[in-house]
Amino acid sequence: MAGKKKTEATKDDDLVFVALGGAGEIGMNMYLYGAGRGAKRRWIMVDCGVSFGDMETSPGIEIIMPDPAFIAEQADKLEGIFITHAHEDHVGALGRLWPRLKAPIYAQPFTSEIIRRKFEEVGLSQKPIKTVTGGTVAAGPFQVRFQAVTHSIPEAASLIIDTPSGRVVHTGDFKVDHTPQMGEPFDLDAFRRLGDEGVHAMVCDSTNVFAPGRGGSEADVLEPIAEILRENEGAVAATTFASNVERLRTIAVLARDAGRKTVLVGRAMNRMIETAIETGLLTDFPHTLTEDEAADLPRREVLYLVTGSQGEGRAALARIASGTHPTVSLRAGDAVIFSSKTIPGNESSVYRIYNMLAEQGVRIYDEENGRVHVSGHARREDLKVMYDALRPRISIPMHGEHRHLVEHAAFAESLQVASIAAPNGTMVALAGERPRIVDQVPTGKLYLDGSVIIGATDGVVRERLKMARQGHVAVSLVLDEKGQLLADPEIAVSGAPETAEGWPAPLEDLIYEAVDKAVDSAPANRRSDEQIEELATRAARRACMRWWGKKPVVSVMISRLED
Repeated sequence: MAGKKKTEATKDDDLVFVALGGAGEIGMNMYLYGAGRGAKRRWIMVDCGVSFGDMETSPGIEIIMPDPAFIAEQADKLEGIFITHAHEDHVGALGRLWPRLKAPIYAQPFTSEIIRRKFEEVGLSQKPIKTVTGGTVAAGPFQVRFQAVTHSIPEAASLIIDTPSGRVVHTGDFKVDHTPQMGEPFDLDAFRRLGDEGVHAMVCDSTNVFAPGRGGSEADVLEPIAEILRENEGAVAATTFASNVERLRTIAVLARDAGRKTVLVGRAMNRMIETAIETGLLTDFPHTLTEDEAADLPRREVLYLVTGSQGEGRAALARIASGTHPTVSLRAGDAVIFSSKTIPGNESSVYRIYNMLAEQGVRIYDEENGRVHVSGHARREDLKVMYDALRPRISIPMHGEHRHLVEHAAFAESLQVASIAAPNGTMVALAGERPRIVDQVPTGKLYLDGSVIIGATDGVVRERLKMARQGHVAVSLVLDEKGQLLADPEIAVSGAPETAEGWPAPLEDLIYEAVDKAVDSAPANRRSDEQIEELATRAARRACMRWWGKKPVVSVMISRLED
């Protein structure tokens, strides 16, 4: 991305903030804080997350990561990477991107274990993970402390970042929950004490800034879910994010109270519960059965906790709904609880699962027809609670699409807090009385394509989308030294109709005739490989446009045989 001209450096440049991801989209969180000026500036990173590809915009792409090039090019100045919690959009890129950064990673015990496992999955033997159980971490000019918050995963934290230019509170993802079902209630007094000590800037969660009122508590889902588990006579499956250990425990305990045995279905579900038990977070999770053990039980005595709340095609729920899971099936009289919010962009995938289940007579419960989910993010009144407690001079919205950032900045200004929307790549000076944009830095996206990381601008995904929409034609030509055809052109068409009403012949034959004629009639001085390839491509595309109405992607392969 082309950068705007820097503004003249002043004292408020001594502390800067820049998002490389997470400010302009939901997901891919990666934030930087810089202390000092020019060549003496040192950095810390907060979070290193992913978002997920989809067939409509990024076919074949599993995960999407922020491009860390700006900080990777000065990795020797990166003092540490601080992880607020273990959600994929905050931690999921570490295993792939850490080799470019090579800075120590600071996280709390549960998150540390998740990171270790991610490193093992990608074959990283180095594990530069520093587990933080309290106190303050010194990272160059930064002093960083973890402050517990309530969220939809264990050990979520805000970061208290003390710098020579003042204190910054990076809220991370949070909600104000006074009755959680795991861990301690939201400690409002701790944030009030921080406010009493003085907070210069707050960088704050914007996810639910458009949602009025106060957010719900985890306790609010207890009775609605308990009723579903008690009253349904068939098997019940429940799905949520595997990382929402608190919700999984809640549902499993309620299932036990309703006379049901819990079965964990899906690798991520098993792995997350195992990690929570190993790190001491879960000490009372009900006994679970294997899928095979549950097969012998009456259906009304079974609860399946399954992966796939976002409609992921390879997750357990999609396979169950489509009838392709090897051991678990649902039928008329059973029920599925969607105890999570559908991430924007995943609606079509989730509704496809809904429809497959409905066709089988399976009852569906979600947040529209039952109080089976509460958000892990602060709504508007909860944000005001945080502002009132911390009383910052400056606020920078994060964790949201551009519309969230703009709305949050206006909300902060209405509370007499100086604010600015700073999308990815916008470097903001924080040390003054108001935030000030001082630079634009390069940002972008990286795609994990199979086991290879590619740039979003490499053209791979664009070519796939083009083939998906317009099909593909492969043309193979065998020529002699003079560029004359030695054999009939070979044509292979993918993603196009073979024939249609009104066509005089199959499409491959129509393309063959056009290519054969174009190559055969080429002048003797226009028979280089490049010229023949251009002729064949144009002929194939014109034939397709004439008969099919589309111009496909055309690949031409030329072989030359010597006399």
